[in-house]
Amino acid sequence: MPRINEQLEIVGSGTGATIRCRCGYTIGPATENYRLHVLLREQPVQRAGPWVDRYHVGGDQFVCREFFCPQCLTLLDVEIAQRHEPILWDVRLEV
Repeated sequence: MPRINEQLEIVGSGTGATIRCRCGYTIGPATENYRLHVLLREQPVQRAGPWVDRYHVGGDQFVCREFFCPQCLTLLDVEIAQRHEPILWDVRLEV
């Protein structure tokens, strides 16, 4: 089975292919942005680490988004984005 990252894999092929977490939870169709089907925690960008914009130069323009499996709560991915931007779709698969 092809893997997206350490936690996510593709199961099946064609239009029936799905994305599955390592715990066995089926997240959604492989033809869609899996981040739209998982739990999201959005916090100020400074929560990403002690050296990330610690002087608040960006104000509250940027956020740290963390994506978790709804079943096992494994952290699946993290993105830094402008607060009002849509969730990124960085992994697009041809199945």
